[in-house]
Amino acid sequence: MTLGAVSFRVFMKAMIHLKKTLLTVFVTAMITILLTATALCTGIAYLVGSFFVDMALRRGTATNPDAPPAVFRSAIEGNGQNILSASKPDFDAEDWTLQSFDGLSLCATHFKPKKSSHRWVLLLHGYGLSKEHAWHYSKEYLTHNYHIVTPDLRACGDSEGQYITMGAFEAKDVADWTRRIVEKDPQARIVLHGVSMGAAAVMLAEGENLPHNVVAVVEDSGYADAYSLFATEIDKILSIPPYPLLDFVDLICEHRAGFSFRKARPLDAVRNSSLPTLFIHGTADRLVPFAMMQQLYDASPSYSKEKLVIDKNGHGALYQAKNYFPTVLSFTDKWTEK
Repeated sequence: MTLGAVSFRVFMKAMIHLKKTLLTVFVTAMITILLTATALCTGIAYLVGSFFVDMALRRGTATNPDAPPAVFRSAIEGNGQNILSASKPDFDAEDWTLQSFDGLSLCATHFKPKKSSHRWVLLLHGYGLSKEHAWHYSKEYLTHNYHIVTPDLRACGDSEGQYITMGAFEAKDVADWTRRIVEKDPQARIVLHGVSMGAAAVMLAEGENLPHNVVAVVEDSGYADAYSLFATEIDKILSIPPYPLLDFVDLICEHRAGFSFRKARPLDAVRNSSLPTLFIHGTADRLVPFAMMQQLYDASPSYSKEKLVIDKNGHGALYQAKNYFPTVLSFTDKWTEK
């Protein structure tokens, strides 16, 4: 073999080695860039998802730790509802406290009727509000000889908690409040009455092994499931497809707030409950679609279900209709009489 041939073979081997080295460097660089980009995108997506979760569910601002979530006013007032507090009912009252299953201190006010009674109503306010907003409903019940318990839901009012959970954990708190009522009055006949998110909570509570003292439910403007509700709002407010954004935000919600939107699904609880239920909704509701009430009503297997459709008043303001309290009291009286 000549010197030239040997040199050529050495040259070719060197070129092959260089080619392999360059290919390895290129592949390594591409993988590094891809992993870096993926990590960066994931980090950005996590920050965006966390922003959405905190805006919608976390209470407090830099100046007011008890302020409702940032989207509260746009979601409520932006959908045609004026938020009005009610004056405290002029009845004997006492403050109650309760420790939740996850260690939060929860607060409520118990109002006593003028005459002795075993009739009770647990009245739940809506998203971002407080027990004072349930007082719109209290006087009517009190004058009809019902005890009233108005809790501040977790992360609302005077109750502890960082995140609102759209009924997922509030339902467990509802069950605990009913047990607190039974401790006070073992003969109590309890009606659960909730508005908006409070309605979702009382429906979800039907799956929480309630005491037999709970005899009926009144749900006013409740949603069938939080996941679909958020999907509707994303489409309406941001004008973008809700999927897969909502799925990713839901994962972030599980990490930050400890619950999934998919678990805040009253429709499933209603399907498995035979409790007498009055379903109430307004056709002018711009926050929770009116069609959700029909979904809930159709899903209920109860032989004692009723519904009240109100034409004009918007979300959370149906109590202003003339036939609201006569219908509600006619329904609750049937199940609280002995």
